[in-house]
Amino acid sequence: MIAPRPRVRKRRWPRRLLLTALALALLAGAALFQGLVVRTYQVKSAKLDSGAEIRLVVLTDLHGAVYGERQEPIVRRVAQLRPDAICLVGDMVDDRVSPEGTRVLLEQIAGLAPTFYVTGSHEYWSPEREQIVPMFTHYGVTVLQGQTVSVTLNGQRVAFSGLNDPVYTPNYGYDVLLRPFENLDSDAFHILLSHRPDPIETFAQYGFDLVLSGHTHGGQVRVPFLLNGLYAPDQGWFPPYAGGLYQVGGSALVVSRGLSYDPQLPRVFNPPEIVLVRVTGP
Repeated sequence: MIAPRPRVRKRRWPRRLLLTALALALLAGAALFQGLVVRTYQVKSAKLDSGAEIRLVVLTDLHGAVYGERQEPIVRRVAQLRPDAICLVGDMVDDRVSPEGTRVLLEQIAGLAPTFYVTGSHEYWSPEREQIVPMFTHYGVTVLQGQTVSVTLNGQRVAFSGLNDPVYTPNYGYDVLLRPFENLDSDAFHILLSHRPDPIETFAQYGFDLVLSGHTHGGQVRVPFLLNGLYAPDQGWFPPYAGGLYQVGGSALVVSRGLSYDPQLPRVFNPPEIVLVRVTGP
């Protein structure tokens, strides 16, 4: 009688190792994904008529980056969002690269919707600083430098206010910079464009209904469900306003994570973004 061969147990660790490696690769791909995304936030206000809506597209922190042929990926998405107004909230130009990418974007979005702009710190540092504001106005952009412009959008009264980045006026604090906005029209829906979001507690005291900002680059590194941002300029480590929608007093704050990308300093779980803010009535 021939004895049966003992059963040889197959070693399964190579398959497990392969699955683990695949999972890590997928996780790394998701973490380092740098494709352009659109994020949408909704803000409700009793100042708008019931059923009314205003669609605001926010672009910030381009830093002169170029997306595809003549900025087509940005322009196409902006057009698809059907904005009633476009808000450019600073650092659209960089001090280390040509402003040509920014110029092309302005050319391509001209005429899509009324467009408003405030400066960031990198515009101030740019060697072509004196040509930046004329470039924006050439393409029909309203540059806000301490003033308010009132418009009617979809039958609703909307006021856009804007501040130059404080690097332009280092000898003045926000108490001086905000003086033009001490007596806001209480009937209009008031939007403040400020490149930096960190003074939001001060902004809220002036009665702005909505503040639109950038500057943070999303805190550079995010961990979904655990960490919204690791580090942001002027806010430091674990910034409280790294990106997203916040409510501070009577003001809603939307912080865009911005359009910039740098292969030498990758964003983690933090892809470049276009923001749509839907302001709706009660």
